[in-house]
Amino acid sequence: MEFTCLIVKEYFIEELDLNYFIGVNRVHIDIKQVSDHNAIFKEEEALKFLLNLIKGIQDDASGSVIQLIKEKYVLNLDHIYLANYYVQKAFAQKTNISKKKNIELLLYLSTHRQISKGFESFGIDYNDLERGELLICIISPINNLEKISMKILKEFNAVEIELGINKMTIEKIKRIKKFYKFSESQIKSVQNSYGIQKNNLQALVENLDD
Repeated sequence: MEFTCLIVKEYFIEELDLNYFIGVNRVHIDIKQVSDHNAIFKEEEALKFLLNLIKGIQDDASGSVIQLIKEKYVLNLDHIYLANYYVQKAFAQKTNISKKKNIELLLYLSTHRQISKGFESFGIDYNDLERGELLICIISPINNLEKISMKILKEFNAVEIELGINKMTIEKIKRIKKFYKFSESQIKSVQNSYGIQKNNLQALVENLDD
């Protein structure tokens, strides 16, 4: 099932007595229009401008975290939800590597514990801005995610588009398998859990896409 608007989920970690909300959205932005409107002439300035906009919105919504994510290696929504869970635990238990939850999120998405690796794999760059499709994750202790999302749309002069990250293709599975270095036995275990007896990627795609 695909969505064309902000997806919001509420989580409660009982062992930490911690409640939080996660919102995920995908938007289209015309970076040329943004650059022309704000007299921006360099690629690095355009990226910095948008990141500063995000920081301003985040600072205005006390306690919130907003992160733009490169979606190339994002498996699905659960991938983002699980990474957020570990971010919350890391900060609650003071085992976090970064002082910022935004960066810690990139680390858990990538499964690397080096900040540079997290940025390289899941942080956005100017090429992502040129493509014009941005995946946005919002975390907040209160359910103000729709308000934050609307402010992002307004500041970016952006429009919501189909989320699409739950959609599975053979190319996507191969790309993610290579990035995370999944073994054949791990793939087989997933196939077995779906009742797939043969090493058939197409059958796996169809089951994961249900």
